[in-house]
Amino acid sequence: MGAPNLSPTFESLTSQNHTLLIPYVMAGVDDAWIDVVHAVIAAGADAVEIGLPFSDPIIDGPTIQEAGVRSLERGTTAQSVLAQLQRDEFAVPLVVMTYYNVIAHLGHERFAGEAKQAGITGAIVPDLSLEELDG
Repeated sequence: MGAPNLSPTFESLTSQNHTLLIPYVMAGVDDAWIDVVHAVIAAGADAVEIGLPFSDPIIDGPTIQEAGVRSLERGTTAQSVLAQLQRDEFAVPLVVMTYYNVIAHLGHERFAGEAKQAGITGAIVPDLSLEELDG
């Protein structure tokens, strides 16, 4: 369904000297994870970072690693998360945080297309260097 665009939202809020609140929610960690997304939005989040679980999250700390393991054990995939997000409406921008292998596995265009359909307006890919991005 969708969410507001990231850039205009950030520009508007930062021009007002507003400190941004962007909580992180691991997708699929339990059945209520989308309810958690809505709860943090209702509590005042300016955007929400949605974690897509990955089997080898070397850059994440132990809490996010454990949440990712739990999510994967429940059968969560990037595609299942994006499908769930697509069925809902969100009042703030959504950004995914994932590892490059998740994107490469689906293919760049497919991942981008499914993310856009789900209302995702940005992606954090911590293991993708700028040099690789240019290639």
